[in-house]
Amino acid sequence: MGKRHISQSNTNFFFITATFENWKQFGNVPGFYEKLSESLIFYNEKYQAKIVGHVFMPSHIHLILYINSIDLGNYIRDFKKFITQKAVRDLGINDQNIWMPRYDSVGLYSESVLLTKLKYIHNNPVRNGLVTNPADWKWSSAGDYESNNSGPIPIWKGWAGDD
Repeated sequence: MGKRHISQSNTNFFFITATFENWKQFGNVPGFYEKLSESLIFYNEKYQAKIVGHVFMPSHIHLILYINSIDLGNYIRDFKKFITQKAVRDLGINDQNIWMPRYDSVGLYSESVLLTKLKYIHNNPVRNGLVTNPADWKWSSAGDYESNNSGPIPIWKGWAGDD
């Protein structure tokens, strides 16, 4: 499983997109987003990573991740493998691979680019007609930023000087 942008060793902030196989709507399977959340929390601890922002969409996910760049590939590989196993075992999904083989990873080198990506992912559910206000989408970090409500995944705001 490879990433498309490989020369990103000068940053620890990454904008990640992972898409479900053939754009299937696995996000519509009851319990699927909960499994994604559990897995991200587990792998954040294992790899000492932090989620700056996220959104789970029916056919894909976006993450803004703070992680040592040499661990990024292993993190994504382990996360995707674990979710596939949990989805097959616990949710009755019959696909042996629920992810497209690749993922997109863009290094974020400035706060302005990070903020642009954060705004983009938070508005994704609005653009797709799932909600009218970004903070209303439970499976996004928008509420963590807009109203200081804590969502299902701990969000690290220390990048902005808060901690």
